[in-house]
Amino acid sequence: MSRQMAPPLILDLITKASGYLASKGVDTARLDAELLLGHVLKMERIELYMRFDQPLEPREVDAYRIAIAKRAGRQPVAYITGSKEFYSLKLRVNPNVLIPRPETELLVERVLEWLGQQELEARIIELGTGSGAIAVALAHSLGQVEGARPRIYATDISPEALQVAKANVDDYEVGETVEFLQGNLYDALPSSLVSQVDVIISNPPYIPTDEIKELAPEILQYEPLGALDGGVDGLAFYRRIYAEGQKFLRPGGLVAVEIGHGQGSQVVAIAQNLGYIEPKVYRDYGDKERVVMAIWK
Repeated sequence: MSRQMAPPLILDLITKASGYLASKGVDTARLDAELLLGHVLKMERIELYMRFDQPLEPREVDAYRIAIAKRAGRQPVAYITGSKEFYSLKLRVNPNVLIPRPETELLVERVLEWLGQQELEARIIELGTGSGAIAVALAHSLGQVEGARPRIYATDISPEALQVAKANVDDYEVGETVEFLQGNLYDALPSSLVSQVDVIISNPPYIPTDEIKELAPEILQYEPLGALDGGVDGLAFYRRIYAEGQKFLRPGGLVAVEIGHGQGSQVVAIAQNLGYIEPKVYRDYGDKERVVMAIWK
């Protein structure tokens, strides 16, 4: 008479999955194993710790094995779970959009800080919105300010990306604030915005073309590379953002962009050569140059 095997426990599965992912070169093996099991079981990580000795049903084990196999193939956790937290918001993502990075939160923070010193009815353009992370974070935060009535025009060349962005806007009910427009940077914007915009914000592609092939497998194999390729020197989009932005900004309007490490002086030079004043470079919590802000004269 055969003995029936006991069902695996949460801790046992996490331990085995962590070792397996580590053997496949995943740097954050333990964290990813926990996040993926939490996703399968619909639990927060803290709940997993409180239930380490809980046995799992066969269907839960099977679903977890599928998720771990995907991660072992270097598929990003966010694409497996279909979501990523950004600025304390849980946003939808899929391979049509870049996964929002925590470093980009600094860009949102600095713009919100600047807007706090301006009029409340701000007109904002976001270029290359992708998942809509920046637009939704701005709209959600400004929506907490009494009397604020901002308007955000977010553009992207990809209709598939805009579908994701619209879903995030709907989730947080900021559709009255954010309007999405399909087109290449400024091309989709209405003429009514000429000389009327307070802020232009963007996290544009800034990786030099030759460096794309050196990216981690998670990025190179799964994320949309067109949203990363900044041309030969990585600065192609900044030249367009500052040059064409003059048409839409009001005097005293702000351009705020995320940059790659070491690009601060180059982006500042582009802005100054086009007549922008008061350029500032801000570093992220890893002490890397991350944001450049400059004012249209």
